[in-house]
Amino acid sequence: MDLLGSLEKAHADAEMVGWDFSRLDDAMVSDSPWWDFEDDCRSALRGSRIGAVDLGTGGGERLSALLESLAQEQVRPPHVVATEGWAPNVPVARETLAAHGVTVLEYDAEVGEPLDLPDASQDLVMSRHEVYDAGEIARVLAPGGRVLTQQVDGLDAPEIHEWFGGEFLHPDVTLAGYAQALQDAGLRIDTADSWHGTMRFRDARALVTYIGLVPWDAPGFTVRAHAQRLLDLEASAPIVVTQRRFRVYATKP
Repeated sequence: MDLLGSLEKAHADAEMVGWDFSRLDDAMVSDSPWWDFEDDCRSALRGSRIGAVDLGTGGGERLSALLESLAQEQVRPPHVVATEGWAPNVPVARETLAAHGVTVLEYDAEVGEPLDLPDASQDLVMSRHEVYDAGEIARVLAPGGRVLTQQVDGLDAPEIHEWFGGEFLHPDVTLAGYAQALQDAGLRIDTADSWHGTMRFRDARALVTYIGLVPWDAPGFTVRAHAQRLLDLEASAPIVVTQRRFRVYATKP
């Protein structure tokens, strides 16, 4: 199989189940923000006394790891719920989180669905790379409750857009916008930070696999349409792409 044929197969075979980039473990190296979002969530879960919800849990992998870590400390939050908006992930998350007694709700904030939780029923909302409705977060949080969110900036991976075309699908996802929405919903902003770093792909095969896993970074991408660009990138590998992340932590007075 020639290189382009191999790239086409890699792109076609890349399908996200849960939120799993393990097939790229040896082919992609990503910088991490200077803060530790997982540790911050673990600490917040450790202090939860009413209930916690993980928005956009994917396949439940991340939440499961957090709860397993706390279980080793013999800490169990009183009640944990997860949500997921992409239908294929829902049964995966339910299977992953069943051992922890976590209910997984189907919920998509982008279509304006209400969050199926009572008012003031949670003291922690976590959202890692998931769109949310700030008003719904404020509604379900009890006084003193916190929201912790880390987001992919809407202008993430600009090189991919430059190389393969396609508009940024969510340019409105910004630190200022997300912080303002929470503030407008009545929450107090405690922490607001932004960061940029890099992702380094070993070769073009790793890059097209990544695009297959996150197709919104290159809408309409095909290998054949961008054959020369991919050959050029392969020749100059490793391939470096910019990451942009931000976090906002807030409290309901």
